[in-house]
Amino acid sequence: MKLWLDCETRSSIPLKRGIWNYADDVEVMIVTWAIDDGPVATIDLTSDTNVTELSAYAYTADEIWAHIAEFDHTVLERMDWWKRLNVPLSKWRCSATLARLHGLPGGMDKLCSILKLPEGEVKDKRGHELIMLFCVPTNDEAPWKYNDRRSHPKEWREFLCYAAQDIVSMRAIYHKLPHWNSTPRMWALWHCDQRTNERGVQFDTELATAGVKITDREKRRLAARTAKLTTNLVTGEADVESTTQRNRLLAYLADYGVDLPDLTADTVERRLEDESLPETIKELLRIRQQATKSSTAKYKRVLTLARGGRMHGMLVFCGAQRTGRWSGRMFQPHNLPRPKYEQWEIDAWITLAKHDETEMLYPDDNMGCASSALRGLIIAASGRALCVADLANIEGRDAAWIAGEDWKLDAFRAYDNLLAPDLYVQSVMRSFGKPHEWFDWEDKTAQWRQIGKVQELALQYYGGVGAFCSMADTYGLRLEQLADAAWSTIPLDVRLLAREQWNKARRRQRTYGLEERVWIVCQSLVLMWRAAHPAIVSFWFKLESAVYAAVRVPDHPIQVGRVTIDRKGAWLRILLPSGRYLCYPATGIEDSGLSFMGVNPYTRQWQRLSTYSGKLFENIVQGNSADILMDGFIAAEEAGYRPVLSVHDELITEPIASPEFNDTELSRIMVSNSPWAEGLPLAAKGFTAQRYRK
Repeated sequence: MKLWLDCETRSSIPLKRGIWNYADDVEVMIVTWAIDDGPVATIDLTSDTNVTELSAYAYTADEIWAHIAEFDHTVLERMDWWKRLNVPLSKWRCSATLARLHGLPGGMDKLCSILKLPEGEVKDKRGHELIMLFCVPTNDEAPWKYNDRRSHPKEWREFLCYAAQDIVSMRAIYHKLPHWNSTPRMWALWHCDQRTNERGVQFDTELATAGVKITDREKRRLAARTAKLTTNLVTGEADVESTTQRNRLLAYLADYGVDLPDLTADTVERRLEDESLPETIKELLRIRQQATKSSTAKYKRVLTLARGGRMHGMLVFCGAQRTGRWSGRMFQPHNLPRPKYEQWEIDAWITLAKHDETEMLYPDDNMGCASSALRGLIIAASGRALCVADLANIEGRDAAWIAGEDWKLDAFRAYDNLLAPDLYVQSVMRSFGKPHEWFDWEDKTAQWRQIGKVQELALQYYGGVGAFCSMADTYGLRLEQLADAAWSTIPLDVRLLAREQWNKARRRQRTYGLEERVWIVCQSLVLMWRAAHPAIVSFWFKLESAVYAAVRVPDHPIQVGRVTIDRKGAWLRILLPSGRYLCYPATGIEDSGLSFMGVNPYTRQWQRLSTYSGKLFENIVQGNSADILMDGFIAAEEAGYRPVLSVHDELITEPIASPEFNDTELSRIMVSNSPWAEGLPLAAKGFTAQRYRK
């Protein structure tokens, strides 16, 4: 028996501060519910407190369904009558999560449109107006006053109808959605996710307070320095009052003959390498780098969102639509910047920050230090420790396992057993076909390991010169120096082939602004990496053939490596080894290639998106890697480690501070609970500490 449930609520605390903050002062005004496909019942709790029938069904139902169920579950747990029922979390299900499990967005409005529900089943479009009327305080000071059924009786009746319509829409969405991934495993993982969000993450609010004070003061100092540097000697006024004034800064730079297409971090970083720039212009660009660090706004966010020092609801289960990975929200732990300082420097800055003495360390880069220290905001609660484990090079391992690149799997095993160098080194050795001794590892300009790292991260998903250049920029690999170091070591036949491709790239205007020699070296490294990975390259083309065949011929599964491709109705499906499907709605083949319907990551609009075998391979590898993490996540929960957060391939737990809970054991748990991944060499490493770090 399914109980469908929806709550209409109000609170003096804005919902944008998170569900758990909102629920601290919540009032549940209306509850609508239905059993299976039965009629919708509405309880107006502002005038009727009889919840006997609903309570009986909640107690006996097999499943309780809500849309964005963490909201309804959290607010109902604040109600005495519901708490007495002691409804187990395992009963709850979420129709928004069901949508995300199959590659769709979770919003009810969008789902009604995407699934083309008939007029009688779509969400009431006037709902937003009614919520603003009844759920938002009419005054800014406590005690807050609200509109209600007495002040607006006609609109209140509409509000009751709107609430009931949400049940109709939710049921219709449930019946229209696929259920391939609605498995006991995935719901157990969602329940684990819900407990984790409820548990929350402890933050160092003393550091957050200090961080806000320091960064605000630093922004004022940087603005004053900018104004001084750009003061017009004739008018006595500053041409640029702050480097955050993008257009004024660009115009000022142009007056000095420095034309920049934009002021993005990459553009500024590259231009600072120009030794001919006047020192004043360089200083302005450095100030721009510091003043525009949006990451430092996270200090204020902690003070706004943390309840008693803990922030709840930071994870979104299957928030990444293509792969099923977790995504983040609120503090956004998934987009923390890469630290530019060593850990001892970060620790020193944190200590000094709490005493407002950071000028003793790096007075000219307080913003950079503050940005580097953001991970340190996450701490263990009293009596507990942070146990962290990170799956080591999981995508590289997974890609080799999925595609059957056996030499690479052996290389990972050798590295794990301390019998060979790491895979970045082995990759560059394999690309050049040379033994370890052939490379001059002491020659810092050659950066051989860095070349291997960029190759590995940029090329395994069918990346070319553009991907190589982008990754090289991320990891500080200077392409001109690379060309000088690698030119003579590249086999002549590879250079000749790369030169032919340079001529084609030049005609197609795909040279990415590189000089011929540099482009040829980058393309040679692409060709050499591909030659060293024949199974992965072969998998790209087999995957493309299988996908095209599956789209053309439905209900005909095709196995490629360790995955199976098929089409069910309008859906392209990729079955992962774990038994979970990656789902691509409305997949089709056009003149431009393969495409499907999805949410554009930039515009957030539902539209047709193009894809190709390299991108699908990336989805497969990241999806499969997410399954490894999910298995470790739930096993760590069962072992008492109390997960509090997941960041990319990393699991952060907060067990009791005791020797029995340690990162070595957590790492073992992470790599030993996926029986479906036989033959995949897994490894994890981490640390145990009181403060989170990179």
